[in-house]
Amino acid sequence: MDFELDNRIRQRLVAGRAAQFRFVKELVGVRSESPPGNGEAIAERVAGELKALGFGVERHRVPNELAQAHGLALAVNLVARHQFASGNVVALNAHGDTAPAGDGWPPRTGGVDPFAATIKGGAMTGLGVLAKADIAAYAYGLAALRDAKPELAGTVELHVTVDGETGGELGPKWLLDNRIVNPDYAIGSGLAHGIGTSAMGDLRLEVEIAGRRGAKAPTTTGADAMETAGRVMAALYRERDGYGAIRSSVPGIGAPSLVIGEIEGGRRPDVAPAKVTFRLVRRLIPDEDPAAVERALTRLIAETASGAEGMVCRIRRLKLVLPMKPVAGGGRLAETLARQASRATGRAVESYGVAFDTEARHYAARGIPTVLYGAGPATAAEANMGGADERLALDDLRLATEVVAFTLAEFLKPAG
Repeated sequence: MDFELDNRIRQRLVAGRAAQFRFVKELVGVRSESPPGNGEAIAERVAGELKALGFGVERHRVPNELAQAHGLALAVNLVARHQFASGNVVALNAHGDTAPAGDGWPPRTGGVDPFAATIKGGAMTGLGVLAKADIAAYAYGLAALRDAKPELAGTVELHVTVDGETGGELGPKWLLDNRIVNPDYAIGSGLAHGIGTSAMGDLRLEVEIAGRRGAKAPTTTGADAMETAGRVMAALYRERDGYGAIRSSVPGIGAPSLVIGEIEGGRRPDVAPAKVTFRLVRRLIPDEDPAAVERALTRLIAETASGAEGMVCRIRRLKLVLPMKPVAGGGRLAETLARQASRATGRAVESYGVAFDTEARHYAARGIPTVLYGAGPATAAEANMGGADERLALDDLRLATEVVAFTLAEFLKPAG
């Protein structure tokens, strides 16, 4: 890289660092939990920052009926563009919505305020801080590159969406379907110490077990909805015990998993419930056929429940997020990111699969070479990603912003 350009980019990154950290802190303070899925406040805060950085901002609001059909109160997607010259278009995609704050967050349980963005020991703690930090990494990285006035060929787009928690159908997919965007390459949220080229998928099912209408009330020895649900869940856990033997061929992905996270049923302890509902998440590895996994789980649940007389079992798919697989042509972008990340960290940074799902899969599904890179930690566990007291190492945000800026500078350098 041109040493003068290198220095200009670095100077602008350093000059914007305090404002960037402040921006992330403010984003954490904007509630954007899904449900209820009202993304207007977070979209407006991001739009304001992008304008302050000198970008034009397009707001693309998803029709309310469509948003509500997907379980969101309101969905607004933002697109900002900067064209250096004619050439390839690279999209940077991050989302501003979060999962609801879990039981471990409220201060009364010993956790910190999920919206306070507490900074301690070089880390910021807050609900969704990792995803929201990627918005800042991409915006400030692009701004520093633009202001360094390089001679590049291509356009960089920022796609900021608000349905990452619900699968991205109303974010990247909706933008692509409506021909609002059509990038040649895409970078989605990821980790600062590795380049994601594959990602896990996510199958969510709801199982309802209820007494058949007209059936006799359960006796002390007869099956009831709670007992039948227990048998079904026990069968699912036995199935899960064998997942350790199923290993992905993609480094970093590991094995599939299954979690039963929600159970509803019963109103008093001395009366068997007429209906029990539980919801499960089955994580999918790229090597698996999602349809085959769903068929096998559905068959296991139905066959186990059918052994209980007078019980009816209903199974409903809540969500299917397909695994992301590498797309031909993405090697150069992944290699450029790896080279710049290695230069910034002083050690080899490699490509691998990430053990979480991503809305960026929608770009890959269109044949757009897509990789994952952002302000996340070396491992999801060390930042408690998605859990209570989720935290961002501020140095990882600095690193990711730098790597994104220098990657774009190298990747969009004119040939010849």
